[in-house]
Amino acid sequence: MTRVRIESIGASLPAWWQWRKGSIAHAVTAGRRCLAASRHRPAAVGVLVSAGVYRDGHVAEPAIAAYIQHRLGINIEFQGPATLSFDLLNGGCGMLNAVQVVGAMLQTGPIGAGMVVAGEANSDRRPDAASSVARSGAALLLELSPSGAGFGAFAFQTHEEDAELFTAVVSLAEPRGRLLIRRQSRLEEAWLGHASGAVDEALDRERLTHDQIDLVIPAQISAGFLSRLPAAIGVPAAKVVDYTATLPDTGSTSVFLAWHRLCAERPPAAGTRVLFLAFGSGLTVAAAIYTV
Repeated sequence: MTRVRIESIGASLPAWWQWRKGSIAHAVTAGRRCLAASRHRPAAVGVLVSAGVYRDGHVAEPAIAAYIQHRLGINIEFQGPATLSFDLLNGGCGMLNAVQVVGAMLQTGPIGAGMVVAGEANSDRRPDAASSVARSGAALLLELSPSGAGFGAFAFQTHEEDAELFTAVVSLAEPRGRLLIRRQSRLEEAWLGHASGAVDEALDRERLTHDQIDLVIPAQISAGFLSRLPAAIGVPAAKVVDYTATLPDTGSTSVFLAWHRLCAERPPAAGTRVLFLAFGSGLTVAAAIYTV
């Protein structure tokens, strides 16, 4: 089956002066930059999926994706081309989940291009100190690959026995609600313990060995976490991309913000095999193989 590749990427990076910018605004900024870098016109985007965790005003309906689509001006008229937009929530693994879903739609339907976008920003008036990540946005424009490049196997493994290590609820004790995210001290240890299972599953599906992976792009959880990740998944530390010194953890956008920075600084050569690795609640570990 024809693979799906990243045609363009856009980012809205964390910055202290953007402290008032909400999750939708970050997603829209990333989406505009993604479209500006693309050869596709906005009207070609047949599906748009929002995978961000943080939601301005804790809005549940309509989909955050609908707001983003409207602000990007993608097929907002009643006549002419139509775009399907919806939310897909799976914590820190959401963007990889959305890439898999949009990829399947590209491979089986008449859609020419699809967008996956996420924005993260806690918009509470009095945010809980433990319930925020650095504000950011990321967007990908996906298309069918004219060559053998693109996404291969995906693997998502959820371990419900550790679900209590990472929880999120919206408390209604305040009129507009308040987001409460709790991360237990064993969270990173649990992610590391489960990482090899998802990596091995993705490699097996792609019929690759660990040695055949050239780069690992993980969520930028923390410097300590990434220092232990190579041993946990069986790859050399030199292959793991670590930007934690300058790029904080940004939740669902983290993997692709790291990929965006890598491509800007030292674009991987054609044929490079990449392992994307995300971590979320549930507890879930997601792995995907990508060939440049």
